Amino acid sequence: MLKRKLLLLLIPLLLVSFTTDAYSQKKPRKKKTNTTEYKYGERYKTTGYTKVKRNQSAKKEFLRSKGYKKVPSGFEVDHIIPLSKGGTDTPDNMQLISKENHKKKTANERHSTKKTTTKKKSYKKKQ
Repeated sequence: MLKRKLLLLLIPLLLVSFTTDAYSQKKPRKKKTNTTEYKYGERYKTTGYTKVKRNQSAKKEFLRSKGYKKVPSGFEVDHIIPLSKGGTDTPDNMQLISKENHKKKTANERHSTKKTTTKKKSYKKKQ
């Protein structure tokens, strides 16, 4: 009789523990984060840094924070620190810049990353 009562008390507890285990084993959903993802094995020609996968959700978030639904006419979204130089593809590294200024900025950044070969000067002590 005592065994039967114990069994009747334990069955609901066992059922509860099995159902909670089934729920806890579900895979967690991926959270949307504005982290920078990299294309491993691909590198920028200008700097040699690993290429960055562009994040459209980060761009949309940036535009929303500025009160826009899309990029205003005549402007482009620019990365303050270029992706090719290790900058992140996150809203805090983005700015709205006119197309003309964006062209100039990009040209300047590309020019500054070109590798230059210079000969080392050797100084000989005059006798």
